[in-house]
Amino acid sequence: MWCVVHVRDGGEEHAEDFVASLLPKNIKARCFHLIRGRRKKYEGQWHTVYEDLFPGYVFIDTDDPERVYKELRKTPKPKLLFSDEEYVSALERHESDFMERLADRNGRIGISRVRIGEDGKIRCLSGPLRAMEDKVKRVNLHKRIAEIEADVMGKKRILYLGLDIAADDRKKAGPVKG
Repeated sequence: MWCVVHVRDGGEEHAEDFVASLLPKNIKARCFHLIRGRRKKYEGQWHTVYEDLFPGYVFIDTDDPERVYKELRKTPKPKLLFSDEEYVSALERHESDFMERLADRNGRIGISRVRIGEDGKIRCLSGPLRAMEDKVKRVNLHKRIAEIEADVMGKKRILYLGLDIAADDRKKAGPVKG
């Protein structure tokens, strides 16, 4: 089961280390933040860049969410928290299952490789979108992103995930606006 901790934006890596140091060694827990890979074009070339999928959130994969919650509640608020609101919560099982299908063990969400069919439809060849093509709401080939809708942290959210177009299909993707 995954727990989520609300932390200061930009401090996710520090918060991961801090949270891991707070938890006793006998609690099996893995701390990480979700990072998506995507393609961006600058200086006339396509580059792979990595961005936080949920800035300000650190995730904990654990078998004992209640104990993790109790340990984190002992933390002095300024050390970890963004605000005085409830800051540690467990994701629903379907939410954590969905996120596990997207991300690897380190919290990285790779770039999905796609092919443009003769009919103009996008087909996912590899990557995290391969198993969830039904969740894709919109594809922007110009920006090389797919928009998927998902229930995460109790809300419906649009997630923007990276795409790479198979080499022989790149000419077809050229004039797309968006």
